[in-house]
Amino acid sequence: MHIQAMATDYLSALGAGSGLNVTQIVDALVESERVPKQEKIDEAKETATVKISALGSLKNELSVFQTNSNALDGQTGLALSSSTSNVTLSRTDSSLASEFSHTINVANIAKAQVLNFNNNGSGFSSTSADIGIDELSLEFGTWSGTSFSANSDYSTTTLSLTSGATSLSDVRDAVNNAGIGVTASIIEVSDSKFSLVLKSIDGASQSLRVRSYLSSSENNVLKYNPGNVVSLADTATQVVAATDASFTVDGISVTRESNTITDLFSGVTVELSDVTSTDLNTDQTISSSYSETDALATLETVVSEINYLLSFLKEQSAPGANGEEGGPLHGDHFIRFTQNKIKNLTSTAIAGYQDTDIYLSNFGVVTELDGTLSIDETRFSEYFAANPSHFAAVTTSMIRTGDTGVIGSAQTDLFTPGVYDFTLSGGTATLTNSSSTSDTMSVGTNRYGYSNTTIGATGLLLDTTQTAVDTKVYMGRSVLQNLSNYIDDVLKLNGDIDEKIFNLEDDIDDLVEEQEALDLQIKNQRAIYVQKFTAMETAVSSFRKTGEFLDNLIASWNSSN
Repeated sequence: MHIQAMATDYLSALGAGSGLNVTQIVDALVESERVPKQEKIDEAKETATVKISALGSLKNELSVFQTNSNALDGQTGLALSSSTSNVTLSRTDSSLASEFSHTINVANIAKAQVLNFNNNGSGFSSTSADIGIDELSLEFGTWSGTSFSANSDYSTTTLSLTSGATSLSDVRDAVNNAGIGVTASIIEVSDSKFSLVLKSIDGASQSLRVRSYLSSSENNVLKYNPGNVVSLADTATQVVAATDASFTVDGISVTRESNTITDLFSGVTVELSDVTSTDLNTDQTISSSYSETDALATLETVVSEINYLLSFLKEQSAPGANGEEGGPLHGDHFIRFTQNKIKNLTSTAIAGYQDTDIYLSNFGVVTELDGTLSIDETRFSEYFAANPSHFAAVTTSMIRTGDTGVIGSAQTDLFTPGVYDFTLSGGTATLTNSSSTSDTMSVGTNRYGYSNTTIGATGLLLDTTQTAVDTKVYMGRSVLQNLSNYIDDVLKLNGDIDEKIFNLEDDIDDLVEEQEALDLQIKNQRAIYVQKFTAMETAVSSFRKTGEFLDNLIASWNSSN
């Protein structure tokens, strides 16, 4: 193409044609057709690309918001405190936790039994040589002197090993792979002398009785059974005896098999790490109490996270002004809907926490003229002081009942928040919603479930050992959970944002095809223009030759005359 243009230019320069710069004329004509179409394609591509990038950023911001919000789940304003380092508290279920204050004194912590099998004191000479067993039996129970009482919560574990090829290492691995909570290890106590050490589970009733066999005959290669020493002496030494944790709470004696105690206070785990020092002259205290400072700090974090998200949405959807470009998602329906949903948080009722609805505005949260949220700390302080338990409505979804003997939970998040009446009488469990619509619950062993959608309590489970109950069930979904559920729908695969991105990517694919079609059209149009101007140049050249012939003829005539 470039060579043809040069040839045409030389012909024009030599006066062989019309004298016009045909290349420039063709380029100008083609460009006049291509430019507006190309600009439209480029602009559409850029717009789609920018929107895809903006939607990707939005997905990221929403994901970060959810991560930060999830970290606030369970922050109900309850502060756990322990005056001693040997007793620590942690929340395990904020929906069950409540205020308490007790003194505690730890006499013993739970310990696991430790048995040392040392081959009758001489130690095993190898970890890989056959030790002469093909079966090992492990039982959990309680030792009282030489009397063993099996623990009915466990069954006997029998490990089948390889006859003639079972080493100390094989036994260790078999015990550890059994998954029964017993750990086995091999210790080199001196040069080429090894012991097999078994450590059981914390608690006196998780002590071990161990017996080994070869060809179904019991032997004492690995034996700990003090009650049976007539023919087979024990080859294990009890290094540590299993014990229960023992302590007092407000002077009341308490024992537990584990140092991790989840059933002492509802929704709170107590962890014991050591006994109470005798040097302490004051009572050790543990407590759970509502803290206005903690609750306010949590609310400030909630408001800060929401405001950051609102700021991002505002930036992405800002209209253009004074000749400046607007945000890439300006006019997007989803963005407007999300902004409005967040802005309406302060006026949206939060049901299912108390007999009456709670509002975010109760805690002093207000919407400013620019759409952001702020906190009236005086109003917050007044409301929190009067209703500290209401703060859970901001951060923590929960199912609770008005009867401490009835524990509520939910299998799904499909329930309608609200207050339900639960009655249990004559083996029939009935649930009634606020519209006085009733339905029966399925009956299990101390458990009552509801899976229908008739009255809104879908997925509700109630656990109780009582035979007669008449109480309320509170099913609440927090502000953050409601917002998180909405974001979940938006972020899920093929959700609102993905659908928008897919559509924009389809638009770009269409624009690529449109670009290819335009390139072909311009190529063809250029060929047509070149063909027409070449014909014109040929015609002009022919006219010039005819003119020269006539000029010469007339000149010859004139010379003859």
